[in-house]
Amino acid sequence: MELLRMRFHLGPIPDEFVPDSSWRPIREPGPVLLQFLALPIGLGGAWGVAFCWQRLGVPALHLPGSQEILLAIAVFLSLPVLIVVHELLHAVVHPGFGRSPATVLGAWPRRLLFYAHYSGPLTRERFLLVFATPFLGITALPLAFASVGGIPPYWTLAAAWFSTWNALFACGDCFGFALILCQVPRGASVQNQGWRTYWK
Repeated sequence: MELLRMRFHLGPIPDEFVPDSSWRPIREPGPVLLQFLALPIGLGGAWGVAFCWQRLGVPALHLPGSQEILLAIAVFLSLPVLIVVHELLHAVVHPGFGRSPATVLGAWPRRLLFYAHYSGPLTRERFLLVFATPFLGITALPLAFASVGGIPPYWTLAAAWFSTWNALFACGDCFGFALILCQVPRGASVQNQGWRTYWK
């Protein structure tokens, strides 16, 4: 299977890149501090997305009634699926749609992190797209479809919940997107050395 050509890793992001003097590190916090700094972004984003769903008549966070509570439990139990889909959407923007050993899907239990890592260089623009794709695909797109009536009514509540939860989970992506956008010039190449990010 093409999917199996990507690699799977348990633990910290693989540290396979040795930058020479032509590569410059960006200023970025470590994984623990990043999660702390990004959490307000996630909470604000989730609240904003839930508010948008509420305006569409879909109670994304407040679910009165027994049927809605059962659905909320089902959605909560399916959060591992959301995490997998979120990381696969990162990977699908990698060169070759992620179907190469350069793409690494991993989990870092000690840091409560999941990641889709690419072990080679990417253009700044593709790097930004890798950060943005899960938010666009899981949070923004369902909201846009729902606003024009493009989601069947019986799917809207589940779409609202996944959209809202993903807005929270994508807080690190939003923070990383801002770091690259502000520090790396257009046309540059970007590559990760484990957690650290370099450009030239």
